[in-house]
Amino acid sequence: MVFKTTASIREAEASHSAQCYDSFKSHLIGRGFLVYPTEFDCAYSEHPFVDIAAKMGSYYWAFEYKSQADSVSRGLEQLRCYLRWFDYVVLVSERTFDHRTSENYWSLKNLGAGIWFYDPTQDKCIKKCNPDIQRPSLQNRIIVARRFSALYRKEHRPSQKDDLSRQLDLFAFVS
Repeated sequence: MVFKTTASIREAEASHSAQCYDSFKSHLIGRGFLVYPTEFDCAYSEHPFVDIAAKMGSYYWAFEYKSQADSVSRGLEQLRCYLRWFDYVVLVSERTFDHRTSENYWSLKNLGAGIWFYDPTQDKCIKKCNPDIQRPSLQNRIIVARRFSALYRKEHRPSQKDDLSRQLDLFAFVS
C-alpha cells in the first residue's frame, strides 16, 4: 500500500489546478479573446493580481479563476477591486453553486459580476450569469489599455520579411 504525504497531495492538486487554469485560458483564446500572457497587476490595489485579463473588441475583461479547492468568498472581494479597472468582471468556478441557496451567487450577481462554471474535463463553460458593464476609473482603464496596446504592438510588430512581402504584393497590384 502506498501512502501519499500531504505535500505530494498538494503538489498533485496544484498541478491539476494549473492544467485547468491553462485550459480555461485556451478556451478564452478559442472564443476570440486576446489574453494577457501573465497575471495582470493592478498596482497599489487591495487585490493586485487578476488571474486572467483579456480583451474582446474594445472591452477589457477580468477573470478570477477558482478551482475546486479555492474559496469563492475571497473571489467576491477580488472582483470588487477589479471593477475599478475592467469593463467586465467574471468569477469562473470549477464548482457550481445553486442560485436558490448560495449567498455568494447573489452577492456576485448584485455586484454586476458574471458567474461562469467551467468544466475542465469537457472544456466546457456554462454561463450562469453574464456580467454587467462596469464603470472603471478612467485612470485605471487607461493603464489597462496601454498594457494591452503595448502587448499587441510587440506581438504583431511586422518583421522585415513581412514588409518585403507587402511591397511585392503592392508591386503586383500596380504592375
